[in-house]
Amino acid sequence: MPDSNLLGLIPADARRVVEICDDRPSNARESASQRATHYRRINPRGEYLTIACDRHASDVVEPAIVEQSVDCLVFDRTLTQVFDPLKLLQSSARWLSENGQVVACIPNVQYWHHLVYLLRGLGLEQGTNFDNCQLRFFSLETIKKLFNQAGLNLYEVQTVGVQTEAFKEFAHTLSPVVKELGLDPQTFATQANTESYLVRASKTESPPRRLFVHTILMAPTACDRPRVLDPDRLSNTIPGVRAIAEVKNADLSLALPQEEKVFIWQRTILKYPHDFARLRELLRRDYLIIAEIDDDPLRRPQYEQNRFLSYRGCHGVQTSTEPLADYLRQHNPNVAVFANQLTELPPERSYKNDGTCTIFFGALNREADWEPIVGELNRVLGKYRDRVRVKVIHDRKFWNALQSLEGDRKDFEAFCPYERYLEIMDECDLALLPLTPTRVNSMKSDLKFLECAGHGVAVLASPVVYEHTIVEGKTGLIYRTVEEFGKHLEALITDPLLRQTLAQNAYRWVAENRLLCQHYRQRSEWYKQLRDRLPELNRQLRDRLPELFAD
Repeated sequence: MPDSNLLGLIPADARRVVEICDDRPSNARESASQRATHYRRINPRGEYLTIACDRHASDVVEPAIVEQSVDCLVFDRTLTQVFDPLKLLQSSARWLSENGQVVACIPNVQYWHHLVYLLRGLGLEQGTNFDNCQLRFFSLETIKKLFNQAGLNLYEVQTVGVQTEAFKEFAHTLSPVVKELGLDPQTFATQANTESYLVRASKTESPPRRLFVHTILMAPTACDRPRVLDPDRLSNTIPGVRAIAEVKNADLSLALPQEEKVFIWQRTILKYPHDFARLRELLRRDYLIIAEIDDDPLRRPQYEQNRFLSYRGCHGVQTSTEPLADYLRQHNPNVAVFANQLTELPPERSYKNDGTCTIFFGALNREADWEPIVGELNRVLGKYRDRVRVKVIHDRKFWNALQSLEGDRKDFEAFCPYERYLEIMDECDLALLPLTPTRVNSMKSDLKFLECAGHGVAVLASPVVYEHTIVEGKTGLIYRTVEEFGKHLEALITDPLLRQTLAQNAYRWVAENRLLCQHYRQRSEWYKQLRDRLPELNRQLRDRLPELFAD
């Protein structure tokens, strides 16, 4: 089967990606097309070309592609489906830009299923996972040889395979043979359990700088995607960067010897002095220690009760907004702002023109924010009750407060998975984004506007947070009084062209300015800068928290 993990290796900001398939219709061609579609959601500015090669001539003729114009070449098993994979690799590598990459999925001829079929005299083609298009067979060593002969630096190899009880039994049965042949048992087990290899190579001779970014998620339900999981996913496309996240507990044995280590506490309340031992262990293991926070720390008294150890006890702090950063710098001078971004841009939506308007409200802990406007909201909804529907996520009190609408005109869904949240948003025409002017709200991010814009939903928002992002009257409407809220809401309900124009403008603005593919490298660059300053940062930490270093 074609390997979907290849998408996770392709640079998220590539200007041009070329995937090379063999010249016959196949599942691989269909998979390449799906991969291209998905990639364009991540990087709509990037060009993703799928071209065919002559499997007999092992060559690609594509006059439109000139040398050094491609940032990434993709091969999904193609190198095993041509007569001369070296020729194909060498000829296409000419297209690579100076920092261009090759990513490839290559089936492993040493996979244990293959060995079993051969030992039984059945032939590889009897295997359920055998590719009938396959003409060439590779082990890990011959893969290395192929890329070396092509003049490419093979800097990363990942294994694809699941260790089953059947494999363990196979490995145990063959252990005497492995010993007799003088093979290393662990190496043999790893290679035999590998169905295919995912490899990355570059034209540059020097290996990439190795960075291991390890995050512990302490609040995974509210903000794990925009703050950790999605940035990690794109960071993993950077040569040399390996980012993982674990929930509540962290295995500190996962770093490799050649990797520079970064440990990130996401929304963690470190206890003073109980957690000194955890910090000391990270320091002993030579970690750069970072705190990740995207909400006002003063909302939780435990931070202050523990002398803000969560920030003072780290080398640096990363956060989501400038107001938050301004506050955090009193606890730690090394603060970076990584604004929330949209990870994927859905296709531009088409709008129904049936005279109705579906309104979206989905948020946590917003009762104090919607109470000032709920009376005016009910007045307007009552006036246009036959033309509106409201979809509410999580906030049952808000749903109950919509007294001007009958139950069949308002829908409620409890706290739901993020995918479902976006599905509901995608069904709506207008979103309400109220925030009252409080300290906590002033530190929030504009992520909800980005989500609405990406899904073609017009917004009516408060000036708190959103006036710094929304271009008034162009990418959304902002209300500053209750009366203005009602006026704007009526206009948005009755004028579908206004809604669509605002939404389309916002969609284009987000595509040009606020996609994660345009910003994701900032994190690893900051970590590398701090790693270069680690002795200095350790001295700062000792000065800031001398008791941490006491014997």
